[in-house]
Amino acid sequence: MNKTLCLAVAAIIFLASGCNEQKFIKDADGTEHKIIRNSNGKKAVAGDFMEVNITVKYKDSLLFSSLESSQPRFIPFDTVQMPPYFKEVHEGDSLVIRQSTDSIIKSGQAAPFMKKGQYLVQSFKIVKLFSSKEAADSAAKVFEPAAKIYNKKKTDDQIEKEIATNDSLVKADDKIITDYMAKNNLKGTKTKWGTYVVIDSAGTGPMIGNNDVAVVNYTGRTFEDSTFDSNTNPKFGHPEPLYVDMSQYRVIPGWVDGLKLMQKGSVGKIIVPSYLAYGAGGRPPKIGPNENLVFDIKVTDVVDQAAYEKEQEKEQMQMQQQRQMMEQMQRQMQQQQQQQKNQPPSGK
Repeated sequence: MNKTLCLAVAAIIFLASGCNEQKFIKDADGTEHKIIRNSNGKKAVAGDFMEVNITVKYKDSLLFSSLESSQPRFIPFDTVQMPPYFKEVHEGDSLVIRQSTDSIIKSGQAAPFMKKGQYLVQSFKIVKLFSSKEAADSAAKVFEPAAKIYNKKKTDDQIEKEIATNDSLVKADDKIITDYMAKNNLKGTKTKWGTYVVIDSAGTGPMIGNNDVAVVNYTGRTFEDSTFDSNTNPKFGHPEPLYVDMSQYRVIPGWVDGLKLMQKGSVGKIIVPSYLAYGAGGRPPKIGPNENLVFDIKVTDVVDQAAYEKEQEKEQMQMQQQRQMMEQMQRQMQQQQQQQKNQPPSGK
């Protein structure tokens, strides 16, 4: 290839790259954005739901990625609630938003590691559009198993890191717990994280696993024997059994930690150190800061995820029916009140 032809090819490449280059547009509040178009994608319209992958970067650090967690977001396309630059997106587009750390710091919302003169960059990849919430919910279910595993491991890692960096609190709690157990003549097994499990009556079958759901009756007490919660005491107003999904943390970490040493039918106690309960904040007014707790536990059943989902659907259906009944009663009362207002006064 001769020199002239080389220069011509180079010029074509340069012009092509320049035409495709996307530039940021600055908004009134100083935020910058650009949309990287997918020319074949259909335009989002009101009522659609978007499957979106999100990444957040600061300098060269990846702060968040929904791809990493296998958990895309499913967002209603609401042009009233959304920032204006979302209004023109298409399926397959990528929206990039760049915020100056100077403005974030000025607003008082900056993370401690942020410095002036840098940028926080958020990217939103519009993977797919759905015309109904039902279709979006169905698509979201595909990602739930992998997302649960990721989130559980991430939380486990955070807990283990906190335990490793709070040696004095861990030792102090362990001393308080072992003294309490000696005083009350309790003998139990200590978990790796520091929860103690006392078995009064053994159950049957395998130990509760990471993907199981334990069905539990419980009473929670402080070491001063003050009961703060229970689903067996009518005083607390929620007598239904508690479903504990071991694949995630919807209860305090000490429960998930301790239940692994129990089985279907087990009766006993889970004694939880403060750092696996409500920590330094406590749960005022009943649970103080850094307070260790004891739970009387009876595992009435152990079910799989499919049975748990059916139970959740049943509860949601019951709640919906209750709401509908309440709304119907309110409408009837309003109609009665209106009829009474419209009735002429009775003569004497």
